[in-house]
Amino acid sequence: MTSAKPENSTALPDKRALIRGRFLVFAGIVLVAFGLRSAATAVSPILLTIQNDIPLDALNVGLLGMAAPFTFAVFGVLTPALARRIGLEWSVILAAGVIGVGELARALSQDTGSFLVWTFISLAGTGAANVLLPPLVKKFFPDRIGGMTTIYVFLAVLGSAIPAYLAAPIASGLDWRASIAMWGYIAVLALLPWIGQIIKERGHASPLGQVSDAGVTGRVWRSKAAWAITVSFAIASFNCYIMWAWLPVMLQERAGMSEPESGLMLALYTAMALPNSIIAPILIVRARSVTPLIIFGMAVTIVGALGLWFLPTTLTWLWVALSGFGVIFFTISLVLINLRTASPAGAVALSGMAQGVGYLIGALGPIAVGLIHSFTKDWSLEFIIIIATTLLGIFPMIALRKRVIVDAAPD
Repeated sequence: MTSAKPENSTALPDKRALIRGRFLVFAGIVLVAFGLRSAATAVSPILLTIQNDIPLDALNVGLLGMAAPFTFAVFGVLTPALARRIGLEWSVILAAGVIGVGELARALSQDTGSFLVWTFISLAGTGAANVLLPPLVKKFFPDRIGGMTTIYVFLAVLGSAIPAYLAAPIASGLDWRASIAMWGYIAVLALLPWIGQIIKERGHASPLGQVSDAGVTGRVWRSKAAWAITVSFAIASFNCYIMWAWLPVMLQERAGMSEPESGLMLALYTAMALPNSIIAPILIVRARSVTPLIIFGMAVTIVGALGLWFLPTTLTWLWVALSGFGVIFFTISLVLINLRTASPAGAVALSGMAQGVGYLIGALGPIAVGLIHSFTKDWSLEFIIIIATTLLGIFPMIALRKRVIVDAAPD
């Protein structure tokens, strides 16, 4: 159902106290968000230390690198069906449990095979939780979508940076197994408020009713607005995974940076997600149109890529920071998953679609750049690819000019 009304013209629920009557779900969302990305970031800083106990050749390291986007894509597609079957609350309990058990078991692994298997299992839980957080906000905080999205995206970013920062010191002070296992305990802790919520809801609400309409998924996949949001997410995923995989190597080769210096630049790139996560959700909820934010994301990404391409040794930090601001496409997508849907059922379906397709495309970025670079020995084509994919932001900019309720009926 398409309406010509501006985005902020639809009446929103009256606001009430943030956590009054919903403290358990607030705590559950906070804990899940904070422990969401540790499985993806807690290993690479201590990989050499892990290799002293567990053999990891180049192929194994490559599998570890592709594990996150691959599992995020697969479980982005599968999770909506799970949520329809057992409900949002039970689904997030299962996802958090899988993350926690996977991390704890990975820390206890004694051989390469089990280490890889438990890595994929833990990241499968993360992929499911990625999809579930937006509809959980939609269901329990319909009056605080901007604020709650800010909170959980900020904590997800923080929860990816802190494990990467603390991994080596903890591994040095204790051992690498303790460094990995501690993040599994956070995921296990996240189970408690959700179990409490299930107990609280017993006899008062059906956890299945909100996400039981399987027909919603078909309508979402046929929606122009849903595909616009998916393109936005795919742009961010594709470019971010390229930068996360190859930015340090590129700076070492083209700017003459040392490993610590290039690592600091990668940290700067990642840190740019923090201001995005704080400011962008509030702007998106209040704005009449997301077009200015999409233009901003396209502009900073393209300028950052051009700077790194032609002036890699001049104001390197500025080009890296501008490129990092381009991850606003992630935030735009996550907020619009809730703003563009009328129910948690629609939010589940759209979240699964956007993240399933987006992460699958994101997994292709580092592989494509690696293959291209192995033949060309140059970085020019990498920046051409980043600029070209960023220009695809024109599509969501056009398609998202009007408010579309994608789970009510086909566009």
